[in-house]
Amino acid sequence: MKNIIAATLTTFLIGLGYYQENLDSASDFERWALKHGKSYYGDEKIYRQTIYYQNKKTIDEHNKRTDVTYLMGENQFMTITNEEFIRLYLNTKSPEQQNNQNKVIRKNIHKSLETINKENKKWPIDWRGKVKVKNQGSCPSSYAMSATSQVEAEYAVLKETSLTLSAQQIMDCQTMFRGCDPNYDGNTAWDALSYIENNGLYPESSYPYTGRDQWCQVNTGGPWKIKNRWRTFSTTVQELQSDLYFYYPYLVVVDATKWQFYGSGIFSDCSSDVSQGKYYALVVGFEDIWFVQPSFGTAWGESGYIRLAPGNTCGILNFVYHVDFIKQQIHPISKQESIQQENLSNSVLIPFLNYL
Repeated sequence: MKNIIAATLTTFLIGLGYYQENLDSASDFERWALKHGKSYYGDEKIYRQTIYYQNKKTIDEHNKRTDVTYLMGENQFMTITNEEFIRLYLNTKSPEQQNNQNKVIRKNIHKSLETINKENKKWPIDWRGKVKVKNQGSCPSSYAMSATSQVEAEYAVLKETSLTLSAQQIMDCQTMFRGCDPNYDGNTAWDALSYIENNGLYPESSYPYTGRDQWCQVNTGGPWKIKNRWRTFSTTVQELQSDLYFYYPYLVVVDATKWQFYGSGIFSDCSSDVSQGKYYALVVGFEDIWFVQPSFGTAWGESGYIRLAPGNTCGILNFVYHVDFIKQQIHPISKQESIQQENLSNSVLIPFLNYL
């Protein structure tokens, strides 16, 4: 089937008159493949090379326009179509699954008890660099990546020290060997935060990220927990802006269907409906525009970040996730709580941190 698709697409591009021209510049593709550690052979190579040049043409044509506010750039997604990008990297769900999940979400809505200043006041804040930019690889694990980043960000702001937690532990131990399944109902940031609350995480150094489905590598939870989590529904620009200013970065849900080749600038080419291209990310600042940190690595976008236009761009105000403030309590970890699997490092017993 793939051979037929590749042949059909190749014939189509030859008919358009630019396939042979691109083959003459095959070194561009080879350099890209070498840079990103990709190897293709036979019909698969022809197919992926064709997509690469088609995407390159799209990027070049976009960047020549004078009516756009952002530029596209080449990155690790050059040899996949947009349909593949959505399927492979975003947490997509069927309409029925989405409706069921929305019912659960609306049962867990939190409304802030804090009085919000309704004046047109601005609190510019930029938390970029507080937590490292992660790279989910070829697994749609933004739900786990963003959940750990949310906890790490709060800890970094309030304790002024860095912490990197294991997203892979959430994927392995909470999802029952389905951590990279974009259609699995349990692969949500809400469930990921629930796992951290109820079980606790090990640091990433003890439970490293592999970006693939595997069995849980621990028989108990880890030492880093949160006390509570909640989410707000349909917040306002001022509410989220003031929360960012007075507290720390927050986990949000966005429509990332057209983020594939974002390179730089202010992006607004998206829908406020996040159901079709749901992606979990960290909003890390606001200065008349939103600063957002996805988990596509530092080679994507502006060193791993994207700037979104103000307002509910890409649905950034639809769902905002919170965890309780941090207060440190130290307790020893029992031997039973240490990691048992041989493929994990023999970690030193780490103090138990409870978020109070």
